[in-house]
Amino acid sequence: MAKAKSRSTSLPEDLDLRVRTIALRENRTPANVLENAVRVFTLIPQDLRNLLIETSADQMKGARKIEELSRRIMFSLARERFEQAAAKLAASDGKIDHDMLNADEMVVVETYGPAAT
Repeated sequence: MAKAKSRSTSLPEDLDLRVRTIALRENRTPANVLENAVRVFTLIPQDLRNLLIETSADQMKGARKIEELSRRIMFSLARERFEQAAAKLAASDGKIDHDMLNADEMVVVETYGPAAT
């Protein structure tokens, strides 16, 4: 892991409240929430970043629009995982792994690894 650099920034109260709310809800530190947000944001292509910034300018309409975009992305990812699982099942010998059927998500990830991307 690269050496951490300290940065100082000021957030408007509403953004600070969102960061602290996410941190509390997800049992993370505000610094970790900000680090992850910057990491994801900087990986997004500039055209999409600009669109998201523009969309978020109107907090009410922007939040609804971003929520709708998120639902579409999550649907697409779920469909992709389903298709991968269906292909894997079709290629299998047809035997059912009863341990996997009874396992929760953490056990599946620990035993079989994360879903292929």
